[in-house]
Amino acid sequence: MKPNPLNTTALVTADSPKGQRATATFRDQYNKVGLDDESAQRLNENAGFAEYLAEGIRRFSAKAPDYKLAQSILGADFITPEEVMKARTGIVYNDEQITALAESLPSEDMLKWCKENGYAVMPAPPTAMSLLDVREIKSTHFYSETGGWYADQKFAREDKTSFGWLAIKKTPVANSTSKNWNEQSKLLSALEHVPNAAETSWFITTYFEVRGARLFESVYVRTSSLDSDGSRVSVGYFASEGLAVGHWYDGSRVGNVGVASARKVEA
Repeated sequence: MKPNPLNTTALVTADSPKGQRATATFRDQYNKVGLDDESAQRLNENAGFAEYLAEGIRRFSAKAPDYKLAQSILGADFITPEEVMKARTGIVYNDEQITALAESLPSEDMLKWCKENGYAVMPAPPTAMSLLDVREIKSTHFYSETGGWYADQKFAREDKTSFGWLAIKKTPVANSTSKNWNEQSKLLSALEHVPNAAETSWFITTYFEVRGARLFESVYVRTSSLDSDGSRVSVGYFASEGLAVGHWYDGSRVGNVGVASARKVEA
């Protein structure tokens, strides 16, 4: 008969205090489910159990991500994946994604740059999401909870988020209202780019869900997304009525329309 798994799963030396506690913990858990020699034998003969056990060991022994530096620099403007999962219904980052995010945290220099330039940093969704996908998470966050002029637009389905950290400015680029698209684009630094509508809507609604603060409450910001007529898609006016989605031609100058800005995250 093969040995009972109880005797083979200690993670530390059994004759150390930690080892003794670990062995006792394993034994207690197996006793709770009534594991006897016969059932232990079946587990040992099941190839899937060893794989399942190894995955559990990897998962629960992994070092917790260290966000202290980012939090000390950005404070409330740094949002962790754990905070997103707690605040946003249906959003779940798996263990591999949590590890990937921890390993790709923005550098200290970038975090300081984000602080100086009014940026917030948060994880993008665990899977690619379009504007319509973001709306589906919680439709009451949007002025048009269903339908809307953009419901059948290509950009609303095909412009999506990308997994990783998302760094976006919490206000329109300075002095970008009442300017056309070309004039606004010239205001961005070489480090910045304009996010698409999906990224911007995820950022605005997630910041509200986690921090309870409304960004772009009385202004629109142009995104990189284009509607079927070639107009630039804007999002904003995130007041109690919900996030509005508009569109203006690149040549138009509107007093309440600025431009959004994002930065690629550098680990």
